[in-house]
Amino acid sequence: MQLTGTGEHELTIQGNIKTVDDYMEIREAATSLLASGARTLHFRIEDSFSMPSAVIGFLVKLVNRDKIQVSMDIRDQRLFELLQELSLTGLFKARYIPG
Repeated sequence: MQLTGTGEHELTIQGNIKTVDDYMEIREAATSLLASGARTLHFRIEDSFSMPSAVIGFLVKLVNRDKIQVSMDIRDQRLFELLQELSLTGLFKARYIPG
């Protein structure tokens, strides 16, 4: 997985999100943006077809407890369908963007 800050409130993720190290990297990058004053986070997920439960739990905490607005553009239909099955597309304001 490769994580890049692509905007003041935006992170772009390329590659599959699958390891604990990936989770830690996402958490650190998001926490850094929030520490600099961001109240919204936008994720561009280019080609991951999975999202570990640790990442999902972190994002749910940001939305529900910390009141951070999370949105994401997802280019892999399998990941979008996973979030649909978990009823998280609304919470994460997830959109499927065909590649």
